[in-house]
Order: sequence, then C-alpha cells, then structure tokens
Amino acid sequence: MYRFRWAALAGLTLGIFSPPLEAQSGALALFGYGGRDLPLSNLDEAGDHLRASWMVGGGLAVQLSTNFALRGSFAMVESDWEGTALELSDSTFKRTFVSFDLQAGAPLASGFVPYFIAGAGWVNVDPQDTGLAQFTKFAGRFGTGVNYVIDNSFLALILELDTWIYHFGELGYNRIQYDLTIAAGLAIAVPL
Repeated sequence: MYRFRWAALAGLTLGIFSPPLEAQSGALALFGYGGRDLPLSNLDEAGDHLRASWMVGGGLAVQLSTNFALRGSFAMVESDWEGTALELSDSTFKRTFVSFDLQAGAPLASGFVPYFIAGAGWVNVDPQDTGLAQFTKFAGRFGTGVNYVIDNSFLALILELDTWIYHFGELGYNRIQYDLTIAAGLAIAVPL
C-alpha cells in the first residue's frame, strides 16, 4: 500500500512540474486502457470461434517528434471457446497480445491528435483446459485512434481501434485469425 502511495505522489509531482503534453516533442508516456476484443473470424468451417470479451492493457511510448512515437504495449483477454470440434473441461482461453508499434499522428490546435499505428509482436494463447498446451504466434497490428490532450496538463484521453492478425494453427485449426479491439484509456507523459 505504501509503494502505491509513493508512486501516486511521484506521478502527481512529475505532472505538476511537467510542461503540457501537447508541447512535448520528446516525452515518455505511460498509458493504460480497457475495452472490448471482438474476434472477426471463425476457426473452422463449422463455426468454432472465440467469443467476444473484455480486455485490459497498457504500455509505454517514446515521443520521437511532434508526429511520431514508438510504442510497446500489451493487452490481456479471457475468452470462451464455442464449437463442436473440441471436447473441453474448461472452455476458457487466456490470450496475451504484445506489440511494438510506430505511431504517426497530426496534433491539432483543438487538442485532438488523430493517429495511425502499425506494428508487430506476438499473441500467447493459453487454454485453461489441463489437456491442452499454450502456444505463441507472431502477430501483426494495425489501427487508428485519437488522443485528446487535456489543456495545460500532462494527461491525454485515448480512444483506439485496432486489428490484430495472427495464424491460429494449433488444436487442429489452421486459420488466420482477425481480432478487432476497441479501447479507451488514459496516458500520462514525462518530458525527456
């Protein structure tokens, strides 16, 4: 509990003495978000699929210039599997997405920053059924979003729409999986 208090106090102190986020061309931003993961494709012709579910995530970004940033991020999703091809004692699948992205944005005078991202990473799929092993696959990530920089502060609100693409080639399936994620969150920046 004391560590949390010290971290919150340190973040508040940094925020008070930091220049506004919109004025920063070199900054380190910590962000967190939550939202919905929507698998868009079935795993086979019979319609086996992972159900839509809630997700949480976060990451770290390095603002290289006014228009470009490098980001590292993760998201965690716990989905139920639906279908007839597998007999499972537990139908829960935990997935962890990790990516490294290039973000390109265009700050507007209004405080809004529309942007695009493209990156790559991996997805770890962990079936909770004890008879199945977890596996990791390469994943691509593409998306768009908008930040709203709160006037004269170090904070920004985030709204983002992403697509994850990866090959689900395990458990008897052989399909390209497309997941759409819709997320909202908050970023805090510290100048470099």
